[in-house]
Amino acid sequence: MPSEAATAIAYVGAFVGLVGGGVALFNSWKAVCWKRAELANSYMKDFNNSPELVFAGRCLDWNGGRLILPDSLRPYMPDNAQTIQHDRRIFAEALRPDLPLSGMDEDPRIQIYRTSMDSFLTWMSLVASALDRKLFSVADIQDVGYWVARIESEILLHPFIVAYGYQGNIEKLVRIYRQKESAYKNWVFPTNTVHRQTGAISRSEPHPESHEPLHQKRNPPGRRRK
Repeated sequence: MPSEAATAIAYVGAFVGLVGGGVALFNSWKAVCWKRAELANSYMKDFNNSPELVFAGRCLDWNGGRLILPDSLRPYMPDNAQTIQHDRRIFAEALRPDLPLSGMDEDPRIQIYRTSMDSFLTWMSLVASALDRKLFSVADIQDVGYWVARIESEILLHPFIVAYGYQGNIEKLVRIYRQKESAYKNWVFPTNTVHRQTGAISRSEPHPESHEPLHQKRNPPGRRRK
């Protein structure tokens, strides 16, 4: 009888140990998920708290109208202006990989557009690298999928992406957000080309039709001077 009681106590102790271990593992998993979500949130806070990144996003989002310039970009304007008239034709010219240095002087907005898009694509590349290293998951940073869909629609941006070494990371994001399950998998914007300017601000909205994917070109050995 005592031996049976001892055996029962041993079984109960083992069960309690297993349950305790399971709870500890679950709590550890929750802590890891929380840390990943917090890290992803910090990436989005960096974006939303950066006037230059927000400005770049608006350049992609809007087809015209006046945009507020961040302080870091105002010195490019001869009168230190606080706003610019967003012009898709100038935007397209600014994104030309073969734009000569003399072309920078034709309009101050050219260097403003190039500088802001460089910062924007650098941030996107950081997100791609973090996802590749599994620092957080797509579910933790779903909003990036919006910008991936937007970039796919900006065919004028594709040669710039290829020429300056962003292609690999952007294609990673396309695979993650557009070919796998995500909130923005089926979002498609009308393909943006050079738009005729109007007095009112207009914004491209998602559209169900398909479009051309990011051009498949080989990266040059080095980034050309901007």
